[in-house]
Amino acid sequence: MSSDLETAINGLVNRLDIVTSRLEKIEKGLSSGAHHAPSSSSSSSAPVDDGELPLSLAEWDELVGKYIPQYVDLSNKLGDKDVIAQAKLLQETLTLERGILVLATKAKKPADSAVGTIVGPTGQKLAAVKEIKEKQTKSHKFFNHLSAISEGVDALQWVVVAPKPGPHVAEAQNQAQFYSNKILQEFKGKDQNHVDWVGTFVNGFLKDLQDYIKKYHTTGLTWNPKGVDASSVKVESGSAPSHAKHEEDEGAPPPPPGPAPDFDYGFETTSAPSSTGKPAMNNLFAEINQKGEGVSTGLKHVTKEMKTKNRDPNEKSSVVSIKEKPVTTTSTKNNNNVPSKPPKLALEGNKWNVEYQLNDKNLVISETETKHTVYFYRSKGCALQVKGKVNAITVDECEKCAIVFENCIASVEVVNCKSLEIQVLGKVPSFAIDKTSGVQLYLSKDALAAEIVSSKSDSMNVLIPNKDGDFDESPIPEQYKTTVKNGKLVTEISSHV
Repeated sequence: MSSDLETAINGLVNRLDIVTSRLEKIEKGLSSGAHHAPSSSSSSSAPVDDGELPLSLAEWDELVGKYIPQYVDLSNKLGDKDVIAQAKLLQETLTLERGILVLATKAKKPADSAVGTIVGPTGQKLAAVKEIKEKQTKSHKFFNHLSAISEGVDALQWVVVAPKPGPHVAEAQNQAQFYSNKILQEFKGKDQNHVDWVGTFVNGFLKDLQDYIKKYHTTGLTWNPKGVDASSVKVESGSAPSHAKHEEDEGAPPPPPGPAPDFDYGFETTSAPSSTGKPAMNNLFAEINQKGEGVSTGLKHVTKEMKTKNRDPNEKSSVVSIKEKPVTTTSTKNNNNVPSKPPKLALEGNKWNVEYQLNDKNLVISETETKHTVYFYRSKGCALQVKGKVNAITVDECEKCAIVFENCIASVEVVNCKSLEIQVLGKVPSFAIDKTSGVQLYLSKDALAAEIVSSKSDSMNVLIPNKDGDFDESPIPEQYKTTVKNGKLVTEISSHV
């Protein structure tokens, strides 16, 4: 029997065990006349008797059992110690998260000030999963695997996201798929283990998790309104309350001991809850895991006195600035960069079109979504700021312009431009520069792994942040030397001594 077939059979057996256990409980309840089948609308909130597994929790176990054992097994087959360690931590994270779901079926919704103690251990595990990838460089053989899990694991923050945890999971899956698609491109048709690996957590679990949330926790984690106080329910091993018995947990690996009750989780746990409870709940995991990721959170409206042009010139800032210079009207060889139509800055469908702008240093796009793209076209002497996270950014036929953005999921493309300054404040996976002369590219600490692909371009410099908070400038090579070796062309960077 092949190992792949054996893995599939083991996963199926695990699911059958869960279903069989549920049917045995239902049969026992019917024989005693004490069981009442819960409806899908009330199964998450009805009081839970000891020994009876709520339907929402049983389906969670089924979801995890369908994908995670196979994911861990395939991670072991890939043989990389970092991939294996990440898989083990992710499995432990899901075990702890199950404890939160168990608590929700037993208890009323706690005050925001108490949530930190409940989700703290899970948040620490999430941070540990991401840290494995952060310690590696792009030269790591399995960098795309580690990155896919590091991005996708953000989906497990859904337990503190309201009122739309489903879209939060979808966003995390989209970010993970950027790297999983690279894995498929590299190994499809060559090594099926890598292909199957992608189909477990990223394309399997995260996809079905959205359906599970839509069914039981559409507007946020559903607590039991008839339950007890959360502080009176002790959750052990991140699996089930100490007074409940669940046979399904016997095969789950026990997580390591949790931290002491007074551990500082990195966010306020003593402040009074807000009137709605949403801001504190939504930001808990973000604050636990914040490592340069918080650029796009807590954005405030930019007032007049906060704008760069109105600030004290002696103030230091690492944000790209454009020196005010008079724009000459002298005709050049390429006159296409001069705006010839009325300026536009508008959202059309999912695309922000910024076109034909002239000498405007205060262009701002603030209402962004992850499905939005930005198209900056035929503008001159302008500065554009893009807040939040967008899917992609394209700069086309712009001259003497600057663009500052926070996070970009796919890539930033630059084509047919002259004298351009670009700064990323958060994350971006790649830059593509084509037929462009004069680019100053400022990278953030979180964007150092970004790919920079250039063609038919010159005068390109990359500025990398150093320990002093300044930037070190390095040029992108423009001249190459090609020789014939063993009947093949060999191209190297040409350096002058």
